[in-house]
Amino acid sequence: MSDHQNSSASSQAPQNGMGTAALIMGILGFLCLPLVGPILAIVFGRIGLKRAAMGQATNAGAAKAGYILGIIGLAIQVIALIVVILIGIFGSSTPA
Repeated sequence: MSDHQNSSASSQAPQNGMGTAALIMGILGFLCLPLVGPILAIVFGRIGLKRAAMGQATNAGAAKAGYILGIIGLAIQVIALIVVILIGIFGSSTPA
């Protein structure tokens, strides 16, 4: 009887989808999804980390890596946007 109770409680499959999605979006954010990738990586990474903390997922490392890649990708894009704006403002003025 006790084997049946233990097997039913531990038979739930881990929900690793969010951590994996975070890692994929974090990588794609650097390659081909400029703004959407890092934002989704951050969101999916936080969800994946929460699931791992609750014991519902087993891939906390992938979720954390995706979360960090999302933050780095978003920071790089914000810096690049600021540089482009500054070049547009100060680079177009020619002395008369």
